[in-house]
Amino acid sequence: MSRHDLQIGAIILAAGSASRYGALKQVIAIDGEPMVRRIARNALAARLQPVIVVVGAQGDRVIDCLNNLDVVAVENVEWASGMGSSLSEGVKALMAQASTLQALMVLLADQPAIRLDDLENMLTAHAQAPQRILACGHEGALSPPCIFPMTYAEELSALQGPQGARSLLEKHAAQVDAFDLPAALADIDEPDDYTAWETAQNRSRADEI
Repeated sequence: MSRHDLQIGAIILAAGSASRYGALKQVIAIDGEPMVRRIARNALAARLQPVIVVVGAQGDRVIDCLNNLDVVAVENVEWASGMGSSLSEGVKALMAQASTLQALMVLLADQPAIRLDDLENMLTAHAQAPQRILACGHEGALSPPCIFPMTYAEELSALQGPQGARSLLEKHAAQVDAFDLPAALADIDEPDDYTAWETAQNRSRADEI
């Protein structure tokens, strides 16, 4: 099966307050572009549709970063309870927007190393076994981005509190395939992570000169 035979939506989780970072990291610029806009733009370029962005803490600031993008912003008023509630709200909104989806992709707003070709490669891999869950894996660890067939939508929509996608990856481990993507582990949780990202990017640019 070709990736283009599947209709796949996206849920971008961007609702947290980033307490460990000490500032709203979703809006922090990566290469001059807010992180949340960067991942939303890549999701659209990968032909994921619809794209749902779940906001919560300082939601207006996050939404302002999405101007002129064909995405649907959904507010999770229970964002403080944890990622599970945000994923649940995103899945419900996705199902309300499109009833013919075969799968959904869960994305985080704080993984700046994820690029368009990573998403496209994941979608191509998923098309080879569309009945199975695909999650990023590296050295035994599984994390988003991950792709769930819509048969798991009801379970995802029932999540609450801090139990996010990882809880389903563990519950249905026998149905999960790992997609090797070290970039998925490069998230930004603390200021030191951002400093390390900027240092690595500057080094990469210097090597290209």
